Amino acid sequence: MTRRSFSPCLMLTLMCTLLISTTTLDAAVVYLKGAKEPVTGYLESSDEKTIRLRIETPDNGEIHRTIDRSEIELLLQPVNPTRLEQLSPDHPKAYREYAEELVEKKSDPDAMETATRLFLIAAYLDPKQEGRSALLGMSPLMKDAQGVRQLRAMAYLLGPQHDVSLLEGASQDEIANGVPLDDEQREEVVEVFHLLRQSKRADAKQRLQREELRTAMKQGTNKITPEECVALANGTCPGCAQGTIPNYMLQKLVAAEYELTARGSNDQMETEWGYYLDDSFLRSLPVLSLQNATQFNPKQCIYRNGKWVEP
Repeated sequence: MTRRSFSPCLMLTLMCTLLISTTTLDAAVVYLKGAKEPVTGYLESSDEKTIRLRIETPDNGEIHRTIDRSEIELLLQPVNPTRLEQLSPDHPKAYREYAEELVEKKSDPDAMETATRLFLIAAYLDPKQEGRSALLGMSPLMKDAQGVRQLRAMAYLLGPQHDVSLLEGASQDEIANGVPLDDEQREEVVEVFHLLRQSKRADAKQRLQREELRTAMKQGTNKITPEECVALANGTCPGCAQGTIPNYMLQKLVAAEYELTARGSNDQMETEWGYYLDDSFLRSLPVLSLQNATQFNPKQCIYRNGKWVEP
């Protein structure tokens, strides 16, 4: 029996064919100018002028088509499952980076949904390094103003610089400023907010019994009312049971505290804002929980067989 031999060129050709056939390509949907139906296929290559698609035919064959970008009205590239499977909890940054790529595909609902999930996972896996940027990247994807405010509040808490500008915006426009207080009044009111955030409700409740303090609070800020503070101290406001601070109340406390501190008449009061951002303040993070920020569970950070699962 004679043994067939293969030339080096033939072997190289076979290897290249095998590599190409086993490489997963990005799916693409191309809407051409003036055409009623889109062209669907797999993106083989692209440059500034053209894209090349591999298109499957009804008879299980395939054709290759090169399309000038000038002919394209809209190019949609859905999420690549292989890229998702390559993500690992050991590299949280990769989740955020892929999310930032998907955000560019604004016309693709699947890409927007996946980007939201990836931003959330990145913030959950590495809140110190990725939390702020991931949450800010995710905020434009939220469907309601409340969701945006919650993400910006969490970004403020997680950011190393505690950028107070993240707490500004809608709340500043919605509510008028109060009447300036003197230094002593301002310190007393801010201290009550501080005690409430630390869940020292008994101390806060005792101070709120003073009518002059409640009057100063009402004059100094419209971000939160004395009645709301009393309800929080008594644990009678909605969601205030069992010593927890609900999201809406925490946002009001932070906004009021910042407003009064930033409005201080001397530089010392302004620079001491960081004093109120101590470890006890950061313990309020479970209220503004990443796990409740969206409909997705950030613990499910592994993509396998078309599903997100926990490690």
